[in-house]
Amino acid sequence: MDERHHKRWTRWANRGLLALEGIATGLACAAVICTFRLCRDTAAPVLSAWLATWKDAWWVAPLWLLILVLSARFLGWLVGKVPLISGSGIPQTELIVSGRLHISRHDWLRILPAKFTGCLVSTLGGLSLGREGPCIQMGAATAALLTGLWERFAFSGHVHIAAGAAAGMTAAFGSPVAGLLFVFEEMKSRFTWGGFIAVGCAVTTAALATRHIFGFGLVFPFEHIRPLPLSSFWILPLMGLVMGAAGVFYNRALLGTKNAEALHTPLSQNWRILPPMLAAFVLTFACPAVLGGGEELAGSIIRMAGEPSDVLSILLLLTVLKIAFSLFSYTGNVPGGILMPMLCIGALLGALCGQTMLAVGLLAPDEWEAFILYGMAGFFVSMVRVPLTGTALVLEMSGALSCLPGVLIVSFIASWTANALRCPPVYDSLRAAIVVSKKK
Repeated sequence: MDERHHKRWTRWANRGLLALEGIATGLACAAVICTFRLCRDTAAPVLSAWLATWKDAWWVAPLWLLILVLSARFLGWLVGKVPLISGSGIPQTELIVSGRLHISRHDWLRILPAKFTGCLVSTLGGLSLGREGPCIQMGAATAALLTGLWERFAFSGHVHIAAGAAAGMTAAFGSPVAGLLFVFEEMKSRFTWGGFIAVGCAVTTAALATRHIFGFGLVFPFEHIRPLPLSSFWILPLMGLVMGAAGVFYNRALLGTKNAEALHTPLSQNWRILPPMLAAFVLTFACPAVLGGGEELAGSIIRMAGEPSDVLSILLLLTVLKIAFSLFSYTGNVPGGILMPMLCIGALLGALCGQTMLAVGLLAPDEWEAFILYGMAGFFVSMVRVPLTGTALVLEMSGALSCLPGVLIVSFIASWTANALRCPPVYDSLRAAIVVSKKK
């Protein structure tokens, strides 16, 4: 065998090995993330049913308050012990994939159980946080621990960490295309055939395991939503502009709230999560719809019925409360993500726009529902600046593939609007804050 054939054989052998490693990574990540989802999805209805008895059992409310106070103290202690679990985990993972943050396998071994437990406690406590960013970090941690089995950690720029992150996103959302695009569009991983094979096999395996082994389906029940007719497509650029501006406002409000709390809080890290937990306690009995990441709230929008003025009033109240509580929930270095709350807020804003246009006669009664999808995609893309990932994510989560043209138009215009307003993507700002803190 001459040298040319030997190199070719070696290249194909490496790609085959990467494919096998990607399959193992995807399966392991799906097992971890789906276990997390099962724990949360099993416990949440039990907690909700128990809390609903507070009017008949006087002791439910004070006992829940005690549980939330102890949870806040536990989360503060946990973040103090493992600081890298704070926030969503996406900025930390992106820094690791790019080679700007280096941690050992021992650190990953601490991050995985700490992130799993911390995110479970914070979301079950009612904070308006998502599981998706944490699932990306847990997927990366799972992949990092698996690399000890084949010792190829440095190949192609931490490709296994990227594959684990993509598999974690896939298992959290059921969205393999969005997971694949996220690695190359948001994480800006250098495209190589080896990396593409590893990530592609990981997301494919994670998607199959999530659906066929663990039985998870669509996150949002929107597969029946009809696309906007071509005669009304002139509205979509306006929708993109509105969502782009709304995303910029929320982006700046999120960072401003987080920085203001960090600078001015009189509390130690052990107790910084207590104020959001106390807000969650109040909302548990005042407006439980805005608690949690927002999957249930976003899914229930389409079932709202009544006079247009009444629906608009309810949507406006829920939007304001969800925005305010989401901003407050992300303070205190709490372990939890912002991705699902972003999608929920986008869905609420899209529904507000659709219902407003329905009320003034610009839309037919069966056309406003598509604006839920346009709002989700536009708001998310304005915040993160990944139009292809945002489009794929919303369509895969909802199953409304017929809405692809409209979602794509809104996504690209929302991204252009946010760039024109000179607002950096939210994860860029969060990554910069981590780098600055490390230097200090």
